[in-house]
Amino acid sequence: MNRLAFEYYQKNVDNEIEDVILLDTKTHSFDELTKISKNFPKAWYELANLTLSDRIEFSSDFCLKTLPYIPHVYQLVYDFFLNLEDISVALTKKKNIEKFEVELVYSMKNESTFFRGKPPMADEEIGLINHKFLDMLPRDYLKFLKIHNGFAKNSDSGIIEAENIFDISNQMRDLIKNQNKTIHSNRDIIDPKDLIFFYQSYQQMDFQCFYKNWYPISEMGNVYYSYVDSSISDYKNSSFENLSFASFLDWLMFYLEVMDYE
Repeated sequence: MNRLAFEYYQKNVDNEIEDVILLDTKTHSFDELTKISKNFPKAWYELANLTLSDRIEFSSDFCLKTLPYIPHVYQLVYDFFLNLEDISVALTKKKNIEKFEVELVYSMKNESTFFRGKPPMADEEIGLINHKFLDMLPRDYLKFLKIHNGFAKNSDSGIIEAENIFDISNQMRDLIKNQNKTIHSNRDIIDPKDLIFFYQSYQQMDFQCFYKNWYPISEMGNVYYSYVDSSISDYKNSSFENLSFASFLDWLMFYLEVMDYE
């Protein structure tokens, strides 16, 4: 775990977090951890038993095999794992919550970035979530849920856990309606019912959303939504600069900022 990641967990103790366990398989058994935590993946315990190089290689192979094969994405994911300093497991217990939550922590070599991934979803759970959205969620997003159901950079709020995006999307639509806000993209008016909120930026009212009326390829594209500006990014001139992405994986590669590690 790099310095920034270690400081993140230490600083949060006595704040919103009551206790932190940085997993050491020599002192914590899997049975013990399953009793005190929520949804602890056995594969993560087995991963923690491996050497660092094996942890990175195994995780890289798993991600590349799980995500859809897209040449430029494949290379960027490969580069991401090349630039890792460490992969570790952290458990955090929030105040007034009975169980520990578990995260897989990816520490980058540059000491300035780390990522926190929550446990994956089972196929049946993913199917139920997709059914709530009339089976229209992007396939690359659904594949990613098999790796992490919730994912964030540093202290960011990050990708919302899939079981919460239906309620959060409805809550945001109700808020927009109650505040009499009109969402624009340039001169176009956007119906908030067409936005599916899947990522939140640092607990602010800024989100990345799947947009039901934009299919740049065979899947829904995604756009940036600002509550303050009451606007979404210009998807008709999509680019990384204006935060409009043709696919979930394109957005994810932007979020990882893989190329910055070179």
